[in-house]
Amino acid sequence: MRGIVLFTAFTFVTLVSLQGQDDPAFRKHDPKEDPNINPFRNYSINPDSNLAINPSVNWNMNPLKDHEKNPLQNSTINPMFNLQLNPQSNEVLNPVFMKSLRPSTNTWKGMFIFNDSNNLFGYISIATQNVMISFDNNGTWNGYFVKAGALLYNYFTVPGVWTGMFLCYDNSSGYNLFDKNGKWTGIHIN
Repeated sequence: MRGIVLFTAFTFVTLVSLQGQDDPAFRKHDPKEDPNINPFRNYSINPDSNLAINPSVNWNMNPLKDHEKNPLQNSTINPMFNLQLNPQSNEVLNPVFMKSLRPSTNTWKGMFIFNDSNNLFGYISIATQNVMISFDNNGTWNGYFVKAGALLYNYFTVPGVWTGMFLCYDNSSGYNLFDKNGKWTGIHIN
């Protein structure tokens, strides 16, 4: 029995990794292959170089400075109060029920999360226009993003607690992740 469980776990992890780096769809999103989507080579999508996309300077994209974008100040974008945005309460957003949201499925379409070394760090599934589901690089659901404005998503834990972290659009094709102090983490999404 233990052998079957180990084989199943190995197969799942293998499928998730194959869905990522060996998939031709992944290669189109790989910042190591395409300098246009690499914020460390394309300074127009790097918030440390382009202040227009840096929330520490551009307060229009900073939930710490703009109360409309802060889920602690605005209950309409807080999944603890607006249950339509909460995967724990809305099965359409929950990857436990909606298997198509999982990056391990053959039909998965989504975005890829890269760390500050441009290595694959996780996956994003677009559940609705207002909610994106986040997975680590093993395909484990680890949280979700809720839209707070045209250029901004706040990051919540699986139970629905705001981490203070948020995504800002890079004005090209992806997003950059900022910590609760508004500093870019180096993590970027394509």
